[in-house]
Amino acid sequence: MKVKLPRFNKNTRQLVLYRGMRYFEEERMKEISSHDHTHVYEVKGEVNKYEVVINVAEDDTIVFSSCTCPYEDGGYCKHQVAAYFDILNKQGRLHLDEYKDALTLKEKHPAKPVPQGWSKEDYIELQKFNVSNYMSTFTKEELMALMVAYMKQDMKLFMYLFHHYMVEEEKNKIKGLN
Repeated sequence: MKVKLPRFNKNTRQLVLYRGMRYFEEERMKEISSHDHTHVYEVKGEVNKYEVVINVAEDDTIVFSSCTCPYEDGGYCKHQVAAYFDILNKQGRLHLDEYKDALTLKEKHPAKPVPQGWSKEDYIELQKFNVSNYMSTFTKEELMALMVAYMKQDMKLFMYLFHHYMVEEEKNKIKGLN
């Protein structure tokens, strides 16, 4: 779904929108860099700091947006919301009052404790599974092949890794490491 920056709320849950607004008002976000319509932010959460990467096209469409936080409930997270507000504020286009009654995504229904098709016992065992230990049994080549296969299926994963790599490469250039 293509969303214009001032209408990001249409891809945000209401509770998340309000939490992002609070983060913006508490000035928890810091823009690390801005280059070629790509903004990189560090946003302080309740405990950790997260990196938000946002790319906005010249026509004001959000091309890409990611955050390193674990939020997975659909739509943008509160860290992204705080960064959107900051971008709009720096452009002189932020009117917070308009977002207080703005249309948002429907709130997610409470998750079922066990996914459909799983037995409770299997689901409990899956939660105990140590992914790191399992992945350490793969060779570098196997892991690379797995990542490439998933990146071909999941554009969000591809864009996250691509932007993360580009940001790290730029940081290293600035530090004189490349």
